[in-house]
Amino acid sequence: MLGSGNLGVWLGRQAEKEVIGACEAHLEKIFAIVDKFQIFMNNYCDNDVEEAQYKAKEIVTLEREADNIKEGIMDNLMKSALHPMDQDEIIRLVLTSDDIAAQLKSTTRKLLYTHPKEIPANIKQGLKELVNTLVDESGALRETINTLVKNRNGVTEKAEKTERLEETIDDLRVDLLAQILKWGDISEHVSDWIMMKEAVENIEMASDKIEDTADVLRAIAILRGRT
Repeated sequence: MLGSGNLGVWLGRQAEKEVIGACEAHLEKIFAIVDKFQIFMNNYCDNDVEEAQYKAKEIVTLEREADNIKEGIMDNLMKSALHPMDQDEIIRLVLTSDDIAAQLKSTTRKLLYTHPKEIPANIKQGLKELVNTLVDESGALRETINTLVKNRNGVTEKAEKTERLEETIDDLRVDLLAQILKWGDISEHVSDWIMMKEAVENIEMASDKIEDTADVLRAIAILRGRT
């Protein structure tokens, strides 16, 4: 059937297509969260707390939608015709990418405990630069996925782009943390600089998870001879 002559193989391919389609839907939710998070950060740095709170709620909603898709994927895997090795790859892909959303949601919650008007301008600028680079890294991950889904070579090259951007974010994080600690010496509210420090760490962890997701995609590509 479909040129394979083997019904079992065809059914396996159909099951794979369905699961991969669900994985794409899950990842689209993750990308939507990253984009929404950038807007949240702009609102926060502009001292627009009300709008930032609204965006934070939208991020929570998107994360729940992503969780629902994730649970559906897991349920389908338990009754699918996919090989256990393929199932393992998909599980790692879904769980790793899901952590991106969890880290960004945590960041919004911590920042909303601070007083945006009292955050120094240099730290706000550092936050924006960090998040803008995160969005670039997310875009590189999207390119990696598109290359793999379209069954083309070049997945490794695209994945390496996320790695370079993750390294950039790590450098930005170190510089920003140094500024936050210096500000902490004179900050009126101890909670402000502590929450800010933790939020920056969450952003960096989200970046790590984007890179880890790209590594999973690279492993999938290598196993399928699409590097």
